[in-house]
Amino acid sequence: MGTSKGYLPPNGHLWSDTKRAVSGIKRNGLSSDSVGKALSKFSKATGGGYRTAGQSSVGTSGGKALNFAGLVNAGGLDYALGEIGLSHLKGRDAESILDGLIEYFCEGSNDLQVEIADGALKELMEELFSEVTSNEQLEQVYKDMEPNFFIKEYLIKYVEQYFFANFAEKINSLCDGLNQTLAMQERIKEYIRLEIEESYQNDNLEDMDWRGNQGQRYIYSKCNEVWSIFEMWGEN
Repeated sequence: MGTSKGYLPPNGHLWSDTKRAVSGIKRNGLSSDSVGKALSKFSKATGGGYRTAGQSSVGTSGGKALNFAGLVNAGGLDYALGEIGLSHLKGRDAESILDGLIEYFCEGSNDLQVEIADGALKELMEELFSEVTSNEQLEQVYKDMEPNFFIKEYLIKYVEQYFFANFAEKINSLCDGLNQTLAMQERIKEYIRLEIEESYQNDNLEDMDWRGNQGQRYIYSKCNEVWSIFEMWGEN
């Protein structure tokens, strides 16, 4: 994904610093310090309310997905589909149900911030349900879904997609050929995952209401926590 037509990235010295830091990843042999510096600059440059639409979408979509998982645990797959207004999917094959659920969970918008959040959720859903071939298996994945794990994985995908939405084309221009480009992308993804997994704090979510604002606000706050992980690079 490259910078979308019509999309206006941040400007000012923080954004210029970020672009130089991304170039520094390649110049410094994909070192951890160079990747950490670039992500720290990126997080700071896109802060101050710039990510609000995307994070709100992550909160809304994530809340819908976890509310559905709770409904499946309470009464099964068909019951859950009925409760969220998707009764027409009852009895359909697993692939059709998943497609319908993804459409329901995602916000859907021409706003790039929202598109990034939707893309992260779609990627996560494809991974979580990659081996599902029956409705019984689909139901079981939802019954086994642990909210802390789901939110953490969603946010990892979100940070990855947000970064590459801005810098995929630049990374491509810095590299000599597809193999180098893929290696640089994978190194950045690896760093994002390791940093989040090391610092992410699980919470007791047993009584969380995912149907409304409480769950959405919680996920939004976890977005801020994750970005702060990268902003604090070099301070320890």
